[in-house]
Amino acid sequence: FGSSPSWLRLASCCSYQYCLVAGRAMAGLLRRAARTAASAPLRGAVAKGPIKPIGPDFPKVHPKYLGPNGWLEGSYTFWSLSNPIRGTIYSSPWVEGGIHNPRIDPVQHFNTQDRFQTMSAAEFVKCFLYNLLPLRQFVGMVAGPVTVALFWTWLEHRREPNEIFMDREEYWKNFNDYYYGVYYDHHRYSHMMCQRRAHKWGYAGLDITLEGGHHH
Repeated sequence: FGSSPSWLRLASCCSYQYCLVAGRAMAGLLRRAARTAASAPLRGAVAKGPIKPIGPDFPKVHPKYLGPNGWLEGSYTFWSLSNPIRGTIYSSPWVEGGIHNPRIDPVQHFNTQDRFQTMSAAEFVKCFLYNLLPLRQFVGMVAGPVTVALFWTWLEHRREPNEIFMDREEYWKNFNDYYYGVYYDHHRYSHMMCQRRAHKWGYAGLDITLEGGHHH
């Protein structure tokens, strides 16, 4: 090996390192599989008597995985500026454990034949509301813009009434300004319409915001 070319020695060393790393990874997978197999329940009846599909803390997960979790619980709190951090942040499954470290027994969890005997109405409501938690973002994405648009509309209606219709004869007297004006200078066009509404609704000269030469 000492007289072999340098590239051959390098390739041999890399192959050895790769086999070593792969062997360690495989050994880790085998150990995890052995632990899972040892802790897995035997086939057969899940339990004697009525089967309750959820545990007392469902659907919460371990704080090591998500930090504090539940209704109004999280890693941060809104109500304290001096000590807002209340727990760890999200930690990925390959750090804290995934399928090989289960929180529920899937056979018992998906066995719902006795759910009406073992679960109370409050637990049904709790599970239903927890399913709606992802809905908050979608409601916010719709309610936010709608609220802003309605607020702005309400504000504009309080400031001055809009002119929805214009007499045909009045419109054709100055067609170019009404039709093309907004494309050339939308600020001056807006001021022109403000002046028109002020004279139409009878408050011309009474609004200090409309005073100034650029409004005429």
